[in-house]
Amino acid sequence: MLSEKVILKKENEINKYLYDMHCHLNEFSNSDLSKIFENKIKVVAVSEELESLRKIMELADVYKGYVIPCGGFHPWILDKMLIDQSDEIIKFIERHDLNCIGEVGIDKRFMKQETFKKQEEIFLKFVNLSKEMDIMINIHSPNAWKEVLEILVKNDVRRAMFHWYTGPIELIEDIAKNNYAISLNVALMLQKKHIDIIKNTPKEHMVLESDGPYNYHGIKLSPLMISELVDFIAKTKNMERDEVINFSAVKSIYLLKS
Repeated sequence: MLSEKVILKKENEINKYLYDMHCHLNEFSNSDLSKIFENKIKVVAVSEELESLRKIMELADVYKGYVIPCGGFHPWILDKMLIDQSDEIIKFIERHDLNCIGEVGIDKRFMKQETFKKQEEIFLKFVNLSKEMDIMINIHSPNAWKEVLEILVKNDVRRAMFHWYTGPIELIEDIAKNNYAISLNVALMLQKKHIDIIKNTPKEHMVLESDGPYNYHGIKLSPLMISELVDFIAKTKNMERDEVINFSAVKSIYLLKS
């Protein structure tokens, strides 16, 4: 059994950092990046296609220890490019031994119905990769939350995160039962109707994210807002600030195998 001193040391090491588990880091300016990393924020940098993935790999070299690159193919890009880069991206993830897949998923809110079959086909490729490599999959799933959960469970995926979760409250329990993560976005502070998501997400299964630099109702989301989100969650869930940081960091570390 670990001694109290060892446990305290481990918790203090974890609490040194905030984790932003979903961010489009390649879209920030150099000055923004400097501010972000001055604040000791570890950022899971998702990609949408090969070009953004290559840029993120460059940032990971510059900001070693702070940028965790994710290889992914966003459902929206399929609609824009009409080209499926998924096989190339999978090879890239394998070649570079990345420990995160994303942003990938199924979108039934913003995408046309005729794309659903292709979306699922591509998503399943990444699900299989997540299982084979035992790495995190960072998932975009508007209006497809239940379907995505069923796919993950059916395929024995161990490390999965539901990005910017705004789905049914009753599904949260099923997500948690399978040891997956609910990602709480900084925008939830601005959405009173979604406070119930924060209240109902078990602390052991919550992680934090910005999805920056997405413009939400005129506000540019950023990893720099994660600290404020920690305070908001602490108040909403009647927790201490350090508790929120610790629980979200422990889950983040599990997902990333770091």
